[in-house]
Amino acid sequence: MPFSLYRNIKRNIIEDGMIVGSSAFLVRTMLDRVDFSQDLRILEIGSGKGAFTKEIISRMSPRSTLDVSEIKSEYNPWIERLIRRSPDKHIKLHNSCVMGLLKKAGDYDVIVSSLPLKNFESRKDSNAFLHRMIEALKHGLKDGGLYLQYQYFLSNKSDIERIFGKAMDEVTFVPLNILPAFVYSMTK
Repeated sequence: MPFSLYRNIKRNIIEDGMIVGSSAFLVRTMLDRVDFSQDLRILEIGSGKGAFTKEIISRMSPRSTLDVSEIKSEYNPWIERLIRRSPDKHIKLHNSCVMGLLKKAGDYDVIVSSLPLKNFESRKDSNAFLHRMIEALKHGLKDGGLYLQYQYFLSNKSDIERIFGKAMDEVTFVPLNILPAFVYSMTK
């Protein structure tokens, strides 16, 4: 039993970059930066079971749209349930690599990311995939658009700042999460 628990925790950290789902404190800290009174085109990346999705849906204006990108279809039942509960909202689930959604320049007002960026690092290629991912996030944002990302360590802050060409707008520490997290807020 202890070995299988350890194996599950290790798998969650390696594959999803987390031990358990995001806390309400982390969700609120990230989403409080978004002006949901506006009609927005929103992209959520790495929805998991929908901690952020649920809150985005409850806050988004009736004319806003939400694209939910989750590569792991095992989370579909949770996201599909949230979508069914909100038939008046414009929400679409995408089970594919988010890079496809970021091809169109300036398509999103807000990008909320739970991507485990640290997992994209590779010394072999000097972090080429990580940098392509961050470049795609920047490309997909409208001018003045908001990119929100959390990490458990400040590990990729400098990568984001270098690609966006400026210092992070804000970094907030959220201690009430397992693991405690840093929230990055960056406007394009």
